[in-house]
Amino acid sequence: MSSGAIQHIGIIGSGNVAWHLAHHLKSEGLTIDWIFSRNEQTGTELASSLSTKYISSLDEVQPDLALICVNDDAIQSIISQLPDSIPMAYTSGTKPLKDLLLEQQEIGVFYPLQTFSKEKAINLFEVPFFIEAENPVFAQQLFDLAWKLSRSVQFASSEARKHLHLSAVMVNNFTNHLFYLANEYLSQHDLDWQNLKPLIQETVSKLDSLSPFEAQTGPARRKDQATIETQLALLEGQQKELYQLFTDSILKTYSNK
Repeated sequence: MSSGAIQHIGIIGSGNVAWHLAHHLKSEGLTIDWIFSRNEQTGTELASSLSTKYISSLDEVQPDLALICVNDDAIQSIISQLPDSIPMAYTSGTKPLKDLLLEQQEIGVFYPLQTFSKEKAINLFEVPFFIEAENPVFAQQLFDLAWKLSRSVQFASSEARKHLHLSAVMVNNFTNHLFYLANEYLSQHDLDWQNLKPLIQETVSKLDSLSPFEAQTGPARRKDQATIETQLALLEGQQKELYQLFTDSILKTYSNK
């Protein structure tokens, strides 16, 4: 394994993560040699936006790094298609490195802990990246590559990454689903979702100075049973179940406070 810096990168995938990482890597002076994707349309679009080529086979590629930006179920299949001599890294938050390691291949983890959408620009400089590799030289190369994109880069084991990803699902995916449910509820009553935006922003902003435990407010935190019963009566089905579930959890959390 060469100890030189990674300069030439092939991107595998054409989804949200691939899109953002490819464009940011190019903007930092890295060369994107090619794009490979099972979806030829989005792969060709990404390649065109980077002024590079779209390829349909991984048989004879030879960059400094193949960056695998696909879902967990497809990672093993992609690895099996790459030449053994190619250093590769994948962007999953959950796939354990030991499950993918092969004796003749150099494999690492290059995990950005962030939500990505093609339509939304993002400042990668503040995004935490988590790096893992068996070979310390390769691990340092991946660390140095991430450092070009962010000032929050850490080495992390597969075990740590698993817990980080689960926590990220809670604060991002679950929270966003609650936003969706609130939006649907307001729409049913001909009320504007935009009225909640300042509240959402303040909820997150408070966490700069308070812990989540300290920042909690609302009827369950106050043990305001009358309000809780009134609001439960307004709901039905899954929304009612979720309201009760979260209320019970908050009541339990602050039961002795």
